[in-house]
Amino acid sequence: MIAETQPENSPPHLLEKWIDELPYQLLLLARVHLPEDFPFDHGPGSLDALEARLLEDDDSVQGSAKQTELMASAMAYLGEVLLGVAGGEWGWHARPVDGFPGQPVVCPDPELELSPVAPMLLISYARRVRTGTAFAEELARLRAAVAVRQEEIPGWQPVKDHRPHVDPRAVQPEEPVLSAWLAERREAHPAWAQDAFDGAWRWNFHPGTLDWLEAVVKRRFATVEEFDAARDEPFVQGACWYLGEVIRRNKGAVWQYIPYAPAAEPGAPGSREHPWTEVPFVDQPDKRVGGAAIPAECLRALLLGEEAADGEQNTRQLRLQDELFWFRASSYAHVGALLTRMGMVSREKVDAVLTGDAFAHAELSPHEVPGALESFGVAISAHADDVDDLEESYTGLLEEAAALTEGAVTITDVRLYGGEFGETLEFTRNGVLITHETEHYSSDYLDQLAITEFIGHVDPDPGDDARRFHLVDFVHLRDGGYDNYYVFATPEQATVLEKELGLELR
Repeated sequence: MIAETQPENSPPHLLEKWIDELPYQLLLLARVHLPEDFPFDHGPGSLDALEARLLEDDDSVQGSAKQTELMASAMAYLGEVLLGVAGGEWGWHARPVDGFPGQPVVCPDPELELSPVAPMLLISYARRVRTGTAFAEELARLRAAVAVRQEEIPGWQPVKDHRPHVDPRAVQPEEPVLSAWLAERREAHPAWAQDAFDGAWRWNFHPGTLDWLEAVVKRRFATVEEFDAARDEPFVQGACWYLGEVIRRNKGAVWQYIPYAPAAEPGAPGSREHPWTEVPFVDQPDKRVGGAAIPAECLRALLLGEEAADGEQNTRQLRLQDELFWFRASSYAHVGALLTRMGMVSREKVDAVLTGDAFAHAELSPHEVPGALESFGVAISAHADDVDDLEESYTGLLEEAAALTEGAVTITDVRLYGGEFGETLEFTRNGVLITHETEHYSSDYLDQLAITEFIGHVDPDPGDDARRFHLVDFVHLRDGGYDNYYVFATPEQATVLEKELGLELR
């Protein structure tokens, strides 16, 4: 009996189980236990907020299931932040604690020569002393040790053991097979939508349309076997692409593909045994605790029954919309980091935008992402609601666009004349007169179609600057009114923004 149960309680097994559950624990903390504006950035400020959250609970909830759940998630986050400062990896202390066969510990980079830190004990200490600074003090201690080592070895940095689906990682290189599949599916989408639900207009990539997709899949296939037999057919392939696009456009995920690698170890990515090999999937490699999903498997799961304890099959209600829960949407901080990485904005500019912003790490809905781009100074917006003065609004729009070109284009002498509300827009671009016709049904609303046409006149001259203005398309809620946004970027930058922020630029 002891021989059978020993492996389950062995330190290596318990450590492996803890590490496997890290993404879930972190996601649970972010989505269930913390407010939306919590700075989930693995920074020192977030530890202050986490400690304050843990001190909020009174003794009446101690020992409850919710409290136990919060403790495990808080331990995971606290440990990851400490590892981010001191490097190292997770370990397991085998001494039993409160009926548990040990506890996870943080083992700093070996070159620091520090003892492991137990997040559970640190949380208990914080609750006992109730100063609100226990986490910060431990972080300062680790930073001091790192500083001492850096004085001894200039340029030295602690090395953190990378954890999949916890730490950001590089996007997979572009795969020709995936690129061809995406292009084929995009082109076939109108015909697929007509066939799937007798009309393409319904398929606007809004999360609510996943209920329609779910209904269509269940109507077409009664069993998993039927679905598997049709897996390579246009309908299933189109459904996989649509589900992945809903996730991509609403949560800022990217399409990924792992090709077959003959040298891969059995069960490793690239091997025939690995479920992610040679299938298109959506992933969030550049986000902490990002989600990942194989659309084909999500659709297939709709047809699976769940075996109950008595051996009978019951049907637990699975919803495609639930897949979105596992993906983290973009934030101002994420958008700023991406723009800095591409060289579109300076680190100082990003810091200036984020400083003092309590919502820097709050998740952005799709229509808020272009607004973040505008805040960082790489986009302009054309107001879609009523304006006070048409001519002044066009003047402001053109001048803001010209300012992004940093002197390559100057706009002067903007004038709107003719007709009841003004039908001819006139302005001077680098000394050359430009005239463009507009159409207004009242004096309150800009001609958005005309803007998409004349904004190109503010593009720098070809050969001087590759950047140009791209109209941003994003997921719209039905009956909602949104401003139009134009991003100023090179074609290469626009491709990255599309791929990593879930936008469509044209």
